[in-house]
Amino acid sequence: MTRLAAVLSLALVLPATTAVAGPADDAPAPGPGEPGSMIPSGISRGYVRPPLGTPPQVAHGISRIIFVNRCTGGCMFTKSNPAFSDSLSNQTWLGDAPIGSTIRISEFAHSQAVWDETMACIRDTYSPYGVTVTDIDPGPGVPHHEAVLAGRGSELPIGGALGVAPLGGGQCEAADNVISFSFANAHTAVPTMTLAQAMCWTVAQESAHSYGLDHEFDCSDPLTYIGGCGQKFFRNKAILCGRDAVEPCQCGGTTQNSHARLTAALGVGTVPPPPVVNISMPANGATVAAGFSVFATAIDRRGVGRIELLVNGWEWVEIPGVNDKTSPYVLSLPTGIPDGVMDLDVRACNDLDACSTQRVTVTRGAPCATADTCALGQRCDAGRCLWDPPTGAVGDDCTFPQACVSNVCADVGGGGLTCTENCFGGPNDSCPDGYACNGATGQAGVCALPADPGGCCSVGASGSGTGASSTTALALNLGLGALVGLVAIRRRRNRRS
Repeated sequence: MTRLAAVLSLALVLPATTAVAGPADDAPAPGPGEPGSMIPSGISRGYVRPPLGTPPQVAHGISRIIFVNRCTGGCMFTKSNPAFSDSLSNQTWLGDAPIGSTIRISEFAHSQAVWDETMACIRDTYSPYGVTVTDIDPGPGVPHHEAVLAGRGSELPIGGALGVAPLGGGQCEAADNVISFSFANAHTAVPTMTLAQAMCWTVAQESAHSYGLDHEFDCSDPLTYIGGCGQKFFRNKAILCGRDAVEPCQCGGTTQNSHARLTAALGVGTVPPPPVVNISMPANGATVAAGFSVFATAIDRRGVGRIELLVNGWEWVEIPGVNDKTSPYVLSLPTGIPDGVMDLDVRACNDLDACSTQRVTVTRGAPCATADTCALGQRCDAGRCLWDPPTGAVGDDCTFPQACVSNVCADVGGGGLTCTENCFGGPNDSCPDGYACNGATGQAGVCALPADPGGCCSVGASGSGTGASSTTALALNLGLGALVGLVAIRRRRNRRS
């Protein structure tokens, strides 16, 4: 058995202490689907879990600097012991060099144009977060993450992987002053991406490992081993963990939200521009027949996360978006929507909830004269059936979500339906005082009341209670009972225009 094969075999048994590595520089890589093949795109990256019990390297919070080091003239590092990675003293525990020895990483071997393109891509990938990406050394004593982009894996040595990093600070948490390695001189262009893109997404992946993020089984995220999806961004959605197959997450659970994890570690950066949306049919001012549909296009460089259709200020239709920038969308109205004048808003959002809207006004059937022809709770205004703007705050009683500012009406453990909010679980959830997100860390949930202090019960998603019983938090929509009955947790806060 080769050394690499031994490492891969051990990784299945001892994932807490072993490296995940790709093909060696001096050996032909197995083809996609062949035994030993881990990366269909030909890009190999990995992380190493520090020994169990290693304390996190966080003393003052996480630095907001990522220094991409091209190692001009060569970089010198000292092999440390124990699991200690420190950019301030140039120490790393990664690789197989003897402890205390000096490791030399050769300088970036590609052109300045390729370097500039790679840096622009890395900055773009990290732009939604509160971090500065620079290729200028911050200077002595300045905390920073160091992303080495130079050399080859054989220089560390690490068995020839295209990149490697510690996985967090030993407890699956973001760590500070960590050194990650992306071996630029072993990279080549592949059919689905340029050389600069390949190196960019290796750096993004390896540096993200140092913030405690695992691999993901989704080709649109930099944490993937899968190629063929074009531009990659850290995604604001729950993604299954895994490399060339779905695997349990190294830090627990089965999914990971890379955007949520990085936002928690680094804060918020630049909000991306919203999609460009256009309604092609019907035309503004048209008279439409029953069963009509709305045709629209939406374009976003991150890909479109979702398309919504609002009628007189309320969302009635939602469909998932796609990464294809040219795909048209067809939004068919439910037949139960009351006739009358309709302001149709098509709203397109990317995965970070940056949204844009286009409106046309049409008439179907007779404009309303009274609320008698409108849906439950609606009023008639200038021929339009509509709900009044919601006023219910978190904790107020409700019978349907249209009454809540958050558009979420749920049983949160207080003995009835109340207005609440959507949230992602974690220690820094967005819930108001007195409430806590009932979703697991990084997972969607609603702001719920704390568990009973007596310890008998807990509130959570279906089947997730930790006490003797668990309350399922379901949002209730009573606007048109036959149209929308009981619906699961909503993922956005407000669906008004």
